[in-house]
Amino acid sequence: MKKLLFFLALSFVQMSFAQENNLRKIISNNSQNVKIRDNKNLQNVLYVINGMPTFSDCSAINVQNIESINVLKGERATELYGYRAKNGVLIFITKPESKLLNLRNFYTEYNISKADQFLPIVLNKHFVDEKKYLLLDKSAIISVKILEEQPFVEPVLLPKGKAIYIEAMETK
Repeated sequence: MKKLLFFLALSFVQMSFAQENNLRKIISNNSQNVKIRDNKNLQNVLYVINGMPTFSDCSAINVQNIESINVLKGERATELYGYRAKNGVLIFITKPESKLLNLRNFYTEYNISKADQFLPIVLNKHFVDEKKYLLLDKSAIISVKILEEQPFVEPVLLPKGKAIYIEAMETK
C-alpha cells in the first residue's frame, strides 16, 4: 500500500512540475531511488530532505525510507528557499530510523582519509559539482571506492585522476 501511495504521489509531482517547468519525466528504474531532472538535465529541482537542502545529482534516497513528500513551486518555493528553488522544491520527510549522511558524516562513515577528502566525488557516474549539498541515505549506498581514474564521468569530463566513486541505487 505504501508503494502505491508513493507512486501516486510521484505521479502528482510529475504532473505538477511538468505544467510549470517543462519537466519531462520522473524515472524510477528499480523503485529504490528518486531522481528528477528537467528536459536539459541542467536545472535541477531542489530537494529538502528532513530540512536539509540538496539537489537530485547530489543525493540518493531509498524510497523505502520516505515517510512523506510535499511539493512547492513558483513564488512560494523561491520565497522560502531562494533562487536555488526556482525549478520547484520536493520536501521529503524520511522515517525516523533512516540514516542520512551529509559530506562530513559520509567521510567519517566510510573512513575517507584527510588527503582523499579533496578528491572529486562521482555519484553513479555523475560528477557532484557542489559537494556541500551531498546528502545520501546510507541504505541507498551500494559501494564506495577510491578510483585511480574516472573515464566515464558525465556530463562533466574531469581531468584523468583519482576520484571518490559512490555507487547508489540508481535511476537514469
